[in-house]
Parts: sequence; C-alpha cells; structure tokens
Amino acid sequence: MIEREVIKKIIPWIGKKKILILKGSRQVGKTTLLAVIKNEILKKDKSARVAYLLADDIDNKPIFSSPAALEAYLKQLYDFPDQPIYLCLDEFQAIKDAGLFLKNLSDKYQGKLRIIASGSSSLEITKNSEFLTGRAISFDITRVSFKEFFNYSKKTEVKTLAARKLNEAADFYQAFAGELNILFSEYMVFGGYPEVITTKKKEEKKIVLDSIVKTYIEKDVINFLKIENITAFNNLLKILADQIGNLVNAHELSNTLNISINTLNKYLEILQGTYLFNLARPFSTNRRSEISKMPKIFILDLGLRNYLLRNFEANDMVKGSLAENFVYLTLLEKFAKEQINYYRTITGSEIDFIVDLGLEKIIFEVKYASKAKEPLAFRNYSEKYNKHKIKKIIITRDLLKKERGVLYLPAVMLPFVKF
Repeated sequence: MIEREVIKKIIPWIGKKKILILKGSRQVGKTTLLAVIKNEILKKDKSARVAYLLADDIDNKPIFSSPAALEAYLKQLYDFPDQPIYLCLDEFQAIKDAGLFLKNLSDKYQGKLRIIASGSSSLEITKNSEFLTGRAISFDITRVSFKEFFNYSKKTEVKTLAARKLNEAADFYQAFAGELNILFSEYMVFGGYPEVITTKKKEEKKIVLDSIVKTYIEKDVINFLKIENITAFNNLLKILADQIGNLVNAHELSNTLNISINTLNKYLEILQGTYLFNLARPFSTNRRSEISKMPKIFILDLGLRNYLLRNFEANDMVKGSLAENFVYLTLLEKFAKEQINYYRTITGSEIDFIVDLGLEKIIFEVKYASKAKEPLAFRNYSEKYNKHKIKKIIITRDLLKKERGVLYLPAVMLPFVKF
C-alpha cells in the first residue's frame, strides 16, 4: 500500500469532538484513508464500533433520507446510541443539505458519535461549510506526490532534506539520481492517481485513467452537477490541458467554445471545485505596474493531462510547461494554494512562482535544462522588494549547486527539500 503523508496530520484528531473532513478528487485514495483511519481506531480500542457508508451509492439513498433514518440504521446494526460509534461517510456531499445533516447529528450525539467524512466536490463542501463552522477540521487529499511515489517504489521512507544543508542533498542526489530520473519520467507520463501507480503495465495504466475520467464525467459532471453542454465542457478540458502554465483569457475561451462568459466561469469553477485544475493568481502590491489580473492554469495530475491530449510519449514530457506544472504540484504539497502566485510586470519581467510567506518570499524560476543562470527578473524583484527576506531557487534538469545566493535544484529533488 502507498503510504500517504497526510495520515500523520489526521491521526492526532481521531477521537476528538471535531468532524473530520477529507477533501479531494475522486480516486485519490480517500476510501483507502478511511480504512487506515478505521484500523487506527481499532488499534487504540479493539472494542470500538466503526460504521462505513458510501453516501452516493443509490442503495444507501433511503438511509440518508433523514437523520432519523440514519439513526435507525445505526441502532439496528450497531446498537447506537446505547453504544458510541465512529461513522465514516464516503462522498458525503451526495447527502441532501449535507452540512446541516452532519451538524444536527453531531450536536445531538456529542460524545456518542464521531464523524469522519470524505468529499470530492469542494463546491458542495463550501456550500455546507456555514453549518460546520467551528465543528469541522478539513484535510486536503491530493494525488500521490512524487516523494510518496518514490518511497512506494523503493519501499523506503526518505527523510526531508534541509535546503541549507546542501551537502546532504548532494549526497542523496548522487546516490539516487538514476532511479529518481527513471521514476520521474514515469510520473510525468502517468501522474499520481493511486490505482494508476499500482498498475504495472503501461497499457493498463491508460485504461485506468480512462475509467477515472469517465467516472468523473458521469458521476460529477452529468449526474451530480447537471452540466448540460457536455461537448463544450469536454472541449474546455482538452484546451486547458494543452495550455498548462499559460494565462487564462476567459473571453477568448468563451468565444472558442461558443458559450457565454458566465457559463465559462461556471465551468472553470467546477473544474477547480472537483480538484482537476487550479488557477494561480498574480502576485502584486502595485496594480499599475504589476499586471495582469489573468490567472495561470495548472492541472492537478499530469497523467490526466496526457490522457486528455492522448499523448503518452515520454520524450514529450520534458517540455518546460510540464516541468513548471510539476513544480506547482510540488509546491502545493508544501504550501497553501493561496500562498503560491506568479509574477509579471508591464515591462515583461516574469517569475514563475512566488511563495508569499509574509515578510519572507521564496521565488522560483523553472529552467528545465542542464545549464542555467540567475534571471534578471530575480535581481529586479530583489531590488524592488529589498525589505523582504528573499530566497531564490532555480529549478533545473540536473544542476545542483548554490551560487551567489541562488540555489540551483534539479526538479526531481524539489519534493525532498524543505526551505
């Protein structure tokens, strides 16, 4: 089984009064994590009662018709509420008025009922969040990271390396460079869905990706979100997949797809809300000189991108845009989405990523090559924001060194380094 690092954040909250919510795309391993949580509960207390229910299973629809119906079900099978219970709800957003539903149950049975719920639509989770304010703790469940993939493949656990200890990072890279690059090529082609990773044959990996996409379109897009213009939605998927790392011009897209700007914005919101794409916003403190307001688009799984474009050629995966997307995914593992921006000025000065940590900024430029030098934009930014503490990182293909205050780091090393 693939060891997920997020479980270390979840375990300390098990058994506390808070409702635990696992948020993430379909097929990223939320159900598996619920099973791991169940095992952790039983490890601490072998007599504990743990119920698991899939909320979007049509056979379970009567159970979730009302809190009373669920209570009756739990009473019959688990002697609830006479006996306390842990309730694991998978895809809880399928429950009508899910937030209010969980709030009423949680408030009514404090001390008797501990709820762990998973959801694959942040749109619905956000819609219901007002009822869960102060009652819930949320955890983002992403696809398997490259670091987790490496640990799984090597059957090991690599400790995080400190950026300031360059010798340790260099020793690790020298020892594992060959294996890192082989696995990196596979990850760039097939991405990080757990079932794709654990499937051995390449053709079967493609079949799994096909199943994931079709399940998403059927369950989320058609049945749950009731999207009517499926053709335009599917075309948008392919266009965005081909434009990762680029600015999103909403008006241009709406004209290309022959849909209204409001419909386009709705579709973009859905693609973000169902964890397929993210929009990175521009970093700016001066709107007159630092434009633009247009966001950059990034896909949240590179295997998904390659499936949508029907391109699984490893030689095509070395493009700068894919390396940039890989860096973005890795930064999401380390920092909050809202902290990750890009930088562009009207004079053309551009930096791929700025991680905003308040008075400290970490700036990243992706130069996926064996040779690289500090870009002029780094110096311009440092001069303009000289009151900030600035760390400079250039992501390369295989160059690892520190020179004049700039850290040059191979892309395959980024997941293992802490800044």
